Amino acid sequence: MRNIAQIIVASPLAAWALACGAVPPGAAELGYTKQVVSVLPRVADVSADGAGSYKFYSGAWWMKYAPTKMNIADSPDGIAIGAGTDLVTVARDLKRGTLPVLPGKDGFYVEFESRISDNDKRRWPALWLMPVEHGPSMKDRHEGDPENYQRWMELDVDEGWERGGMMGTVHSWSGVWPHYKTQINKNHLAERPLDRTKVHTFGASYDPIQHRVTWWLDGVRQMSAEAPEVGAKQNFYIIMSAQNRGGAGPYTMYVKAIRVFVPPSTALPVSN
Repeated sequence: MRNIAQIIVASPLAAWALACGAVPPGAAELGYTKQVVSVLPRVADVSADGAGSYKFYSGAWWMKYAPTKMNIADSPDGIAIGAGTDLVTVARDLKRGTLPVLPGKDGFYVEFESRISDNDKRRWPALWLMPVEHGPSMKDRHEGDPENYQRWMELDVDEGWERGGMMGTVHSWSGVWPHYKTQINKNHLAERPLDRTKVHTFGASYDPIQHRVTWWLDGVRQMSAEAPEVGAKQNFYIIMSAQNRGGAGPYTMYVKAIRVFVPPSTALPVSN
């Protein structure tokens, strides 16, 4: 017998309801019913010069800045992001744009509707989150840590990998630059193979009470893993990366929608 999550995904009416703001199973499981992000990304949402108040900016702070406008386009499947391009929801100085950063202390569920243009195993699309505390100001150095020591959580909702299925990873990073170390969950590869040319909904929840991350694919629970406790002290922004490994040629990553749900008590405003 199929579970409720599978029935929801199988129903066109339920899929329409999700697009209209209904609470997805991965959020409902934790009572995260307040929607604080509901965006259909478009080129007009991206800062042309890395400045101003926008939903998205070109590249994370540790990357060499490159104007993005020539490598993105609007399409029926959402914003089309060319290979070698990263879009993030904070500016390079880590100042907030118009989309909120997500408070780890409250917990959150984030999901993306996305696909890529081919199934070449060398593709490396990634939908992920990093904390604003991890930056040049080193706000990820916490009480009791040695000088210049940093600790932070990275949450990868999905990465393309040579096996082709969903890969969901939570990283516990620590150390003094450039000698960082990371620990990850061993169960990061989902069993279900994917045709990545089809639109899928990739989701992950972070529970700061149980210190757990749970991954969801098309409304169906995949795997769950322990998360570092430091995640509850940090605030997270969204990154969309269309990268390659092994010298593969051009391709396109399409992101049709991004949605975020948090507990009703969270101070963030409801999305418009």
